[in-house]
Amino acid sequence: MAILPVMLLHVGATVLPKGRLLFELTRGWYGVDLFFVLSGFLITWILSGELEATGTIDLKRFYSRRVLRLGPAYTSMLIAVLAGAILLRRPEVARVPKVIPALVTYTYNYQIALNGPHFDVLVALWSLCVEEQFYLLWPMVLRRIGLKRALPFSLGAIASLAAYRAALYCWLNWGHLAAPSPNSSVWIYFATDTRIGVILMGCAAALSLRHRCALRMWRWIRKSRIAPETAVVLTSLVVVFVTGGAPSSGSWRSATFGYTLDAGVTAVMIGAVFIRPASIAARALSWSPLVALGRISYGVYLFHGPIAWLLIHEIPAPAWSAIASGFSVEVANAASIALPQASLSIEPATAEFGVASAMVVILTSVAAGLHYRYVERWFLARRASRPVA
Repeated sequence: MAILPVMLLHVGATVLPKGRLLFELTRGWYGVDLFFVLSGFLITWILSGELEATGTIDLKRFYSRRVLRLGPAYTSMLIAVLAGAILLRRPEVARVPKVIPALVTYTYNYQIALNGPHFDVLVALWSLCVEEQFYLLWPMVLRRIGLKRALPFSLGAIASLAAYRAALYCWLNWGHLAAPSPNSSVWIYFATDTRIGVILMGCAAALSLRHRCALRMWRWIRKSRIAPETAVVLTSLVVVFVTGGAPSSGSWRSATFGYTLDAGVTAVMIGAVFIRPASIAARALSWSPLVALGRISYGVYLFHGPIAWLLIHEIPAPAWSAIASGFSVEVANAASIALPQASLSIEPATAEFGVASAMVVILTSVAAGLHYRYVERWFLARRASRPVA
């Protein structure tokens, strides 16, 4: 559910002209925030369970699990992209030495935030850098402060980071607060110090499920028959508001209070679905095709950028025009059969976007599925006796 809007956004930004459809697609960045909150929730739920049961967190085991889960697909993707750069776009190879250190150290998000060199095809890796920095620090922090102080610490950090981000936005855009500068938008969107609060919101939700002061709220949600569905609707409304600015991912709405607001309602939604597995929302998300896609979603996120770039840039423009034209004709024919009185026409750019999106989704899912089955599962077997994260 989180990856699809991100994929459509990346494809649309490449093939669509400025217009209403592209504006709506730019809202897809929320998929990253949804993933951030979910990641913080799941990791913290597992770590807090270990801390509650054993009194500590085995850092070595945690870090080894993360490497075995995330390293294989990440390495395969980088090798494939570098090989493709050498074979298809030789001039770009000159920038590889400037990019590799940031990719290896998971600091690529700050290299982008500072307007440093980068491959457009790798820009999606910024969120993985934020995640890895979180993985590096959070287990140590949680083990040190303990469960009793973890929730107040998380809430305090969220509030402090939200205030810092709003102040930074005002400082960088003083005199033109409604029209942020490009540099301001890039830094606030990509930098860890302005985005880690979204992950911490998921951490706070997981910790609250084990905290006596928050149990009353969760008990009420568990007893309510419509709490998860209500949370889904509320989250949708908030996301529509937060992502409605210009630029969508760096407007005053999102860059000041928006990231915190959408993360808060998302955290409640995830918690509600988690504690009410019999709800309609939980059962819908347990649909077997979605569960199967969830297993390979990490690979889908990694591979979709290179595959989209290869399809869009390497297929000649006349071929895309022919494909889009054929797609438009088929859709119009289908519409005329279903609704004989209706007249339907599709813009060439919209048709190209539809075809490209379908091809990217299908090819990426196949690639990620094959990689998961024949590569990642071998590494997952190495940690079969360890708790899964």
